[in-house]
Amino acid sequence: MIHLISSLMAIGMTILYFIFGVKIHRLWPIPITIPIFLSTITVIVTLLIIDIPYEQYADFTSFITYLLGPATVSLAYPLYQHRKLLVQHIQPILIGILFGSGMSMLISYFFSMWLRIPTEWNRSLLIKTITTPVAVDIGEVIGANLEVIPTVVIVTGMFGAMIIPSILNWLQVKHPIAKGLPFGVISHGVGTAQAIKEGEREGAVSGAAMALTATIMSFVIPLLFLFV
Repeated sequence: MIHLISSLMAIGMTILYFIFGVKIHRLWPIPITIPIFLSTITVIVTLLIIDIPYEQYADFTSFITYLLGPATVSLAYPLYQHRKLLVQHIQPILIGILFGSGMSMLISYFFSMWLRIPTEWNRSLLIKTITTPVAVDIGEVIGANLEVIPTVVIVTGMFGAMIIPSILNWLQVKHPIAKGLPFGVISHGVGTAQAIKEGEREGAVSGAAMALTATIMSFVIPLLFLFV
């Protein structure tokens, strides 16, 4: 009974913080006020103040974590709606995925080498743009630090969702393919949620890019490490 009450309180707190973030973002629609960033920071501060370990909070909010599965599957609906657009532009989508993922890996690798980051952490950073479940599986194969992967992936997703819209606006990018791709390739699920706000077609492209990036990189990265 105590666990149920604690779970309801933790879930309620999380939802309220997210609603608060949504309201703040509507008042001040700037990158740093996106709801997922504000709610995450607020939850962290709250846990530190009331001295609750993250493991306990994660246990209390496991129901929300369970809903990530259905939420991810629901992304198939806009993919189906805009399947003709995706098939029509499959070549630039694949090129964008390979180029974006490749550049992300190269920058992470050389930046980590320059900072002399430990090898296991370096390999975790290489797969930061892949959605968490797939990234963890790849991390096991290439010898990455598995504890670091979820944090790196989440932080990458949040900052990508914050920065990408400003970059697209600055570059005056209008085409839905060009707008949706960077969200899915760089910021996976978090970016796709942000891309949906840009438009249905952008969200569909981002969802496809997220899935294809995870699928392609799950083959490419382990193969690359066979020659390292």
